[in-house]
Amino acid sequence: MACHNRHVSFPASSLPLVLKAEEELHKLKALVGSGSLTCEIILDAIKAVGYVYECIDDLLCMPSNQNGLSHMQQRRWVDLELEGSIKLLDMCSTSRDNLNDIKYHVRDLGSAIRRGLDTIKSRVLFYNQLVKKANKDVKKQVARKSEAMAGDVPAVGLLLSETRDITTSLLHCAFSILLKQAESEKTGMWPVVSGLLQKRRIVCKKEIQEDVLDVVEDLEIGLENLFRQLIRCRVSLLNICCL
Repeated sequence: MACHNRHVSFPASSLPLVLKAEEELHKLKALVGSGSLTCEIILDAIKAVGYVYECIDDLLCMPSNQNGLSHMQQRRWVDLELEGSIKLLDMCSTSRDNLNDIKYHVRDLGSAIRRGLDTIKSRVLFYNQLVKKANKDVKKQVARKSEAMAGDVPAVGLLLSETRDITTSLLHCAFSILLKQAESEKTGMWPVVSGLLQKRRIVCKKEIQEDVLDVVEDLEIGLENLFRQLIRCRVSLLNICCL
């Protein structure tokens, strides 16, 4: 969300939190722009994003900031931010649901391999379809643009805007990587499973987990923690509206 505007500075008491948030955002921006993201790096980045939202929530709960943001001239910004927070919550919720479907199917595939079912390849193809759907859903959410803020915008608004942009970029990258891995001729699910079957190895559930399931579960946990932090920030914004 582009912000061509003036910002209203924080009170001096807020500066330690602001500096922490800005330092983490600077690292995250450099990470996203590096083009060398992996699922493991994204998992760590999502934790860092959660820390930034924790700092922002602390800022929103400070009485000095609440008093300033509760003035009528700032209410337009609060309304826009509440709208933006709903879109990001929807994105996280949809991503969690898709990850849960993927996780369930990977477990089902592991059971099918152990039982030697003939439908293994079709199950692998269905797994690929689930990852494609998850990637498509997150791309749709990224394409949804919030109304740009204009005029005097509180500095916390700029922090929230930057953090939201980074969060959507990280989620987009995460599902893009999962899709690339699923479709890869060397590291995709079917080449891995096919190779193991050709060697007549007994494939246990743990071996499938090591390739896909652990990353999916860790990403799901990361999104769950991030979702809770987003809810706290939204509640803090709503509390400001009630002042």
